Amino acid sequence: MIYTIIVKSSFFSKENSISALLFSKALIMKKKHFIKSIFFISDGVLNMNRFLSFTINELNLKKKWINFSKKNKVRLNVCFSAALRRGIINIKKKINYENFEGNLGIFFKISSLEKLSRDIQKSDRVIQF
Repeated sequence: MIYTIIVKSSFFSKENSISALLFSKALIMKKKHFIKSIFFISDGVLNMNRFLSFTINELNLKKKWINFSKKNKVRLNVCFSAALRRGIINIKKKINYENFEGNLGIFFKISSLEKLSRDIQKSDRVIQF
């Protein structure tokens, strides 16, 4: 089966983001399932801020998503409009002779709702967290 996963909450407000990661890992472990994409929307885009810092005893969920993506070749899409509304930007500019980079983590790709709808059409199941 082909799945599209939608994550709507940040890791620090609810457990939905952690549940989405655990569910995605369980799907991948069963060799008969495939994840088309994981799409972060609403407050879920806050998981992708590369300026977030974690203490040693905290779960670094952003790092876990990145490791999951690298290991399983699953694209992590971030809704452009939701990210923009929450201050997550993906730009590289020179401002006053200084390089400025956005705060979107490098393994996350800005995407649109159009991409989400295409992925949903090609999926057998859509799971929202």
